Amino acid sequence: MVMGHKRDLEELRRAQTEIAAKVVLEDRFEKPIEVVTGSDLAFLNSAVVAAAVSLDYESLQVIEEKAVIGRVSFPYIPTFLGFREGPPIIELVGKLKVKPDILMLNAHGISHPLFCGCASHVGVLTNIPTVGVAKSKLCGEYQKEPERVGEWVPLMYGEKTVGALLKSKRGCRPIFVSPGHLVSLESSIQIAKRCIGDHKLPEPLYLAHRLANEERRRSLP
Repeated sequence: MVMGHKRDLEELRRAQTEIAAKVVLEDRFEKPIEVVTGSDLAFLNSAVVAAAVSLDYESLQVIEEKAVIGRVSFPYIPTFLGFREGPPIIELVGKLKVKPDILMLNAHGISHPLFCGCASHVGVLTNIPTVGVAKSKLCGEYQKEPERVGEWVPLMYGEKTVGALLKSKRGCRPIFVSPGHLVSLESSIQIAKRCIGDHKLPEPLYLAHRLANEERRRSLP
């Protein structure tokens, strides 16, 4: 798909605005949480590896792993990643045997210029509670970085709190946590903190990232 025309991008922005209007920033997930699933992607030329790893929320033990390889159908355009990364994630989640109570994506939720990052995009289209966790900022400002592990500071975009910087591991820069859909900011932070193990990223995302890259290496000629 060739994109770049101003009219095309305006249409996509309208679609993002429509999706953002459907985002619910309240806790509508099953309690207590039993299954949290992390999903990440790895790209290989015109192909994409979508990986998902589901963990028991209390023990953080792996329940299910799945990876699928598909074709990339949308170019890389900053702030429009929902259209590029959303479809393979949605397809993969539909193939999971265990339905996640929470779906965690290596992406932004509402911490996006139009409040429609990939985590919100996928959450609205699947009606699954989603949390976005990213390693870099897409938009917004904060006063200072958190210093102690477990500490967080709000990420502001205009007058709106769109996420949080969470110090997840000593010696590492904070991660950016934002609600995607059907989850509040407070619960998004709580869930991310609960899923931190030995790595900077929450365990579901760390394991999904590792699985996606392992499958990518297996696919290399």
